[in-house]
Amino acid sequence: MTKIRVGTGIDFHRLVNGRPLIIGGVNIPYSKGLVGHSDADVLTHSICDALLGAAGLGDIGTHFPDSDERYHGIESLKLLKQVIAILAKAGYHTVNVDSSLIAQEPKLTPYFPAMKRRLGNVLHLSSECIGLKATTSEGMGALGRGEGIAATCVCLIEKA
Repeated sequence: MTKIRVGTGIDFHRLVNGRPLIIGGVNIPYSKGLVGHSDADVLTHSICDALLGAAGLGDIGTHFPDSDERYHGIESLKLLKQVIAILAKAGYHTVNVDSSLIAQEPKLTPYFPAMKRRLGNVLHLSSECIGLKATTSEGMGALGRGEGIAATCVCLIEKA
């Protein structure tokens, strides 16, 4: 078995009125928020899936199903903490993550330093090991109409 493994993750959530917008563990001032069973942090969910997939340990829905009330409204950084513990138990640690956010609005780049701090604390990574980028879908499709936000992630993990 190889000591270094790569994983990918992707997540989508709809934007709705009356919910806070939490991305990368940061509350972003905006008129809408993402809907989901947890806090719907699309970025953190994509990172969880990438890490679990890299280790061959399933996905976020397997470990934290939306049918389980323990996870209703939970802060996604708490889920990521549990993912890190699952990886550690399997003998892995995170080397880096690189993520892209797709959102027509709001502008997310100003929040990247805070996201990197919050994520880095949980991932045990310095900010230079966390890549964050944002783009729009140029007005195309549901994301382009501002109906939701998506995130992708690729990660590298290493067996101790």
